[in-house]
Amino acid sequence: MTYNGRATKSGNSQAMAFEKSLFRTHPEFATGRLSADYIGPGCLLVRTLPDAVPAAEEDDPILGAYLAFLEAEIAASPERMRPLSPGSLERARELVGHLYVDPNEDLGDGASID
Repeated sequence: MTYNGRATKSGNSQAMAFEKSLFRTHPEFATGRLSADYIGPGCLLVRTLPDAVPAAEEDDPILGAYLAFLEAEIAASPERMRPLSPGSLERARELVGHLYVDPNEDLGDGASID
């Protein structure tokens, strides 16, 4: 679902105003603290933050949003879930089977999943 909004001012601050249906459908955005993560040109990810617990620094907002999206899609349409076929698994093995991965390797602090 897409919700429309506009840039506005609130006192001396810049603000964003969204249509009321967003807050009726998702009341968690109506109160409390919010956080916005810049994703790319023209794109923000807005999420709620629990007031008592600050967001963990290692939490990935993009991965969290994607997993929440998958959870909602699975709950809404469980009949669309399909197991991986043997052919798909074999194709994956062909693509990466020659790579050695050490699950205990220390990737250091700068490692990230891209």
